[in-house]
Amino acid sequence: MENTRIVEDLLRSHGLKRTPIRLEMLQLFLKYDFALSASDLEAFMKSDHDRVTVYRALASFEEHGILHKASEDVQGIKYALCSSSCPDEVHTDMHAHFTCDECHHTYCLKDVKVPEVKVSNSYAIDRVNYTLKGTCKQCKS
Repeated sequence: MENTRIVEDLLRSHGLKRTPIRLEMLQLFLKYDFALSASDLEAFMKSDHDRVTVYRALASFEEHGILHKASEDVQGIKYALCSSSCPDEVHTDMHAHFTCDECHHTYCLKDVKVPEVKVSNSYAIDRVNYTLKGTCKQCKS
């Protein structure tokens, strides 16, 4: 199981304990090529975990630089795996996302960088959301 080793290494490298819910959730993020919401995770997980535990795990993953918020819509916040170069607490994954109008999946476009925007010193930018919308390749065919 290659993914099991990847998940365990990911948890260890970010100083997180190996728990059944963390293992199962990260396996799902590796399995799917699109961002997942808490509702998606609850639907896909084989084990029965309460909603609070799922949200705590997501918050912990984001805090430790394992996941980043890929999009937010009526279905909630969708999370995607960060690259290995994304440090704890300060996400440096500055890439675009694509949300499909048909299936509503959100994909990371790691090769499409967010353009640098200059604003006056009156503002302190913490996050940038650069989302492209249209039809994904699965829905298009």
